[in-house]
Amino acid sequence: MRRPFKPHHDGVSVRLSHDERQFLLGLPQLLEAVDAEPGDAAHSRLHVEAYPDDAAAQLEMAEYSGSQLAEARAGDRESFVASLEREVLTPEEAEAWLTVIGDTRLALAARIGITEPGWVIGDEDDPERMTLGFLTYLQDQLVTVLMERL
Repeated sequence: MRRPFKPHHDGVSVRLSHDERQFLLGLPQLLEAVDAEPGDAAHSRLHVEAYPDDAAAQLEMAEYSGSQLAEARAGDRESFVASLEREVLTPEEAEAWLTVIGDTRLALAARIGITEPGWVIGDEDDPERMTLGFLTYLQDQLVTVLMERL
Protein backbone atom coordinates (compact mmCIF):
# COMPACT_ATOMS: atom_id res chain seq x y z
CA MET A 1 0.00 0.00 0.00
CA ARG A 2 1.40 3.39 -0.92
CA ARG A 3 1.88 5.93 1.82
CA PRO A 4 -0.41 8.98 1.44
CA PHE A 5 2.26 11.30 2.82
CA LYS A 6 6.02 11.44 2.54
CA PRO A 7 8.62 13.82 3.94
CA HIS A 8 9.62 16.58 1.55
CA HIS A 9 12.32 19.23 2.00
CA ASP A 10 9.61 21.93 1.87
CA GLY A 11 7.13 20.12 4.12
CA VAL A 12 5.01 17.06 3.36
CA SER A 13 4.43 15.44 -0.02
CA VAL A 14 0.79 14.41 -0.58
CA ARG A 15 0.03 11.28 -2.57
CA LEU A 16 -3.75 11.09 -2.65
CA SER A 17 -5.99 10.28 -5.60
CA HIS A 18 -8.40 12.80 -7.08
CA ASP A 19 -11.32 10.89 -5.52
CA GLU A 20 -9.67 10.91 -2.08
CA ARG A 21 -9.08 14.65 -2.34
CA GLN A 22 -12.69 15.21 -3.44
CA PHE A 23 -13.87 13.22 -0.44
CA LEU A 24 -11.71 15.30 1.91
CA LEU A 25 -13.13 18.49 0.41
CA GLY A 26 -16.38 17.72 2.24
CA LEU A 27 -14.81 17.65 5.72
CA PRO A 28 -14.96 21.41 6.39
CA GLN A 29 -18.62 21.44 5.32
CA LEU A 30 -19.38 18.64 7.76
CA LEU A 31 -17.62 20.56 10.53
CA GLU A 32 -19.52 23.75 9.72
CA ALA A 33 -22.79 21.80 9.99
CA VAL A 34 -21.64 20.45 13.37
CA ASP A 35 -20.87 23.98 14.56
CA ALA A 36 -24.42 25.02 13.67
CA GLU A 37 -26.07 22.20 15.67
CA PRO A 38 -25.65 22.89 19.42
CA GLY A 39 -27.80 19.88 20.40
CA ASP A 40 -25.78 17.42 18.32
CA ALA A 41 -23.43 15.00 20.13
CA ALA A 42 -20.71 15.96 17.66
CA HIS A 43 -21.13 19.65 18.58
CA SER A 44 -20.74 18.80 22.26
CA ARG A 45 -17.60 16.80 21.52
CA LEU A 46 -15.96 19.64 19.60
CA HIS A 47 -17.16 22.39 21.95
CA VAL A 48 -16.28 20.92 25.33
CA GLU A 49 -17.18 23.09 28.26
CA ALA A 50 -14.21 23.99 30.46
CA TYR A 51 -16.48 24.53 33.49
CA PRO A 52 -19.56 22.32 33.10
CA ASP A 53 -20.55 22.78 36.75
CA ASP A 54 -20.06 26.55 36.86
CA ALA A 55 -22.20 28.47 34.40
CA ALA A 56 -20.68 31.85 35.26
CA ALA A 57 -17.11 30.60 34.80
CA GLN A 58 -18.09 28.89 31.55
CA LEU A 59 -19.66 32.08 30.22
CA GLU A 60 -16.55 34.07 31.14
CA MET A 61 -14.34 31.47 29.46
CA ALA A 62 -16.47 31.59 26.31
CA GLU A 63 -16.29 35.38 26.22
CA TYR A 64 -12.49 35.37 26.38
CA SER A 65 -11.58 32.42 24.23
CA GLY A 66 -14.64 31.33 22.26
CA SER A 67 -14.08 33.63 19.31
CA GLN A 68 -10.34 32.87 19.21
CA LEU A 69 -10.99 29.14 18.98
CA ALA A 70 -13.65 29.65 16.30
CA GLU A 71 -11.29 31.89 14.31
CA ALA A 72 -8.44 29.37 14.59
CA ARG A 73 -10.70 26.55 13.42
CA ALA A 74 -11.99 28.65 10.52
CA GLY A 75 -8.41 29.48 9.52
CA ASP A 76 -7.42 25.81 9.62
CA ARG A 77 -10.42 24.87 7.47
CA GLU A 78 -9.61 27.59 4.94
CA SER A 79 -5.97 26.49 4.78
CA PHE A 80 -7.06 22.86 4.40
CA VAL A 81 -9.34 23.65 1.44
CA ALA A 82 -6.79 25.98 -0.18
CA SER A 83 -4.05 23.35 0.02
CA LEU A 84 -6.13 20.29 -0.88
CA GLU A 85 -4.90 20.09 -4.47
CA ARG A 86 -1.25 20.81 -3.66
CA GLU A 87 1.37 18.14 -4.09
CA VAL A 88 3.45 19.51 -1.19
CA LEU A 89 2.11 20.97 2.06
CA THR A 90 4.00 23.48 4.14
CA PRO A 91 4.37 22.47 7.80
CA GLU A 92 1.61 24.96 8.69
CA GLU A 93 -0.73 23.49 6.08
CA ALA A 94 0.02 19.98 7.35
CA GLU A 95 -0.96 21.12 10.85
CA ALA A 96 -4.23 22.51 9.47
CA TRP A 97 -4.85 19.13 7.84
CA LEU A 98 -4.28 17.44 11.21
CA THR A 99 -6.77 19.77 12.88
CA VAL A 100 -9.49 19.28 10.26
CA ILE A 101 -9.02 15.51 10.10
CA GLY A 102 -8.87 15.24 13.90
CA ASP A 103 -11.98 17.37 14.43
CA THR A 104 -13.86 15.34 11.84
CA ARG A 105 -12.82 12.09 13.53
CA LEU A 106 -14.09 13.40 16.88
CA ALA A 107 -17.38 14.51 15.35
CA LEU A 108 -17.99 11.21 13.56
CA ALA A 109 -17.06 9.16 16.62
CA ALA A 110 -19.50 11.16 18.74
CA ARG A 111 -22.29 10.70 16.22
CA ILE A 112 -21.89 6.92 16.09
CA GLY A 113 -21.48 6.58 19.84
CA ILE A 114 -17.76 5.83 20.16
CA THR A 115 -16.65 7.22 23.49
CA GLU A 116 -13.73 4.98 24.47
CA PRO A 117 -10.41 4.16 22.81
CA GLY A 118 -9.96 0.75 21.26
CA TRP A 119 -12.88 0.79 18.84
CA VAL A 120 -12.71 -1.37 15.72
CA ILE A 121 -14.04 -0.64 12.27
CA GLY A 122 -16.22 -3.74 12.41
CA ASP A 123 -18.89 -3.85 9.73
CA GLU A 124 -17.31 -2.97 6.38
CA ASP A 125 -20.76 -1.95 5.12
CA ASP A 126 -20.99 0.84 7.71
CA PRO A 127 -19.92 4.00 5.83
CA GLU A 128 -19.45 6.05 9.00
CA ARG A 129 -17.05 3.53 10.54
CA MET A 130 -15.24 3.09 7.23
CA THR A 131 -14.88 6.87 6.97
CA LEU A 132 -13.62 7.03 10.54
CA GLY A 133 -11.11 4.27 9.77
CA PHE A 134 -9.85 6.08 6.66
CA LEU A 135 -9.47 9.38 8.53
CA THR A 136 -7.67 7.60 11.38
CA TYR A 137 -5.26 6.08 8.86
CA LEU A 138 -4.61 9.48 7.23
CA GLN A 139 -4.08 11.15 10.58
CA ASP A 140 -1.67 8.45 11.71
CA GLN A 141 0.29 8.63 8.46
CA LEU A 142 0.52 12.42 8.56
CA VAL A 143 1.65 12.43 12.20
CA THR A 144 4.29 9.82 11.36
CA VAL A 145 5.71 11.95 8.54
CA LEU A 146 5.68 15.09 10.65
CA MET A 147 7.50 13.25 13.43
CA GLU A 148 10.12 12.08 10.91
CA ARG A 149 10.78 15.75 10.08
CA LEU A 150 11.72 16.59 13.68
